[in-house]
Amino acid sequence: MESTFPLLAGKKWLLKSPYDDTYQCIAWAAGYNSVHWWPADNPPECYWPEGVPFDDTVECFVQAFETLGYRRSRSAGFRFGHQKVAIYATTTGIVRHMARQHFLGLGWLSKPGKLEDMLHPDLECIEGDPSPTSFEYGTVTQILERSWWTAARYGLFRCWWANFRFWLFRIKEMLGLT
Repeated sequence: MESTFPLLAGKKWLLKSPYDDTYQCIAWAAGYNSVHWWPADNPPECYWPEGVPFDDTVECFVQAFETLGYRRSRSAGFRFGHQKVAIYATTTGIVRHMARQHFLGLGWLSKPGKLEDMLHPDLECIEGDPSPTSFEYGTVTQILERSWWTAARYGLFRCWWANFRFWLFRIKEMLGLT
């Protein structure tokens, strides 16, 4: 991962899941791990909330996550009782990546493309060159948050279930059963 994301070097980060191309970062931020989320009209390969324009701009992603109860936030800092996501975009406002804050504020969870999910300590460690040949994702341009009460209505338990599955993966990996 550090060769793909040079700003991770020297920081404490962890792989949290096996390699899986069933879903990507946007779906992971939304709490889904069985489908890609992207503004494209090609179900069942991609999901996009009904009524949200098919556009890859930050504003459309904000609208998509508003359907899950998220609202704009001014701070990326941990706030007990709230779930936050970060939108990474190019300087022209094209979304390249999303990350979800760890439930207990222990960092941020990302799903870099088809690679493994990972926990990274801050948002900046995966920022950088947004060119199409790079795995880096531009910069964080918007933070969204929702309360845990709102999250419970929209799938907080789905996020917990995914985390439980990935804990099982880590245990099996540590025991050499994978």
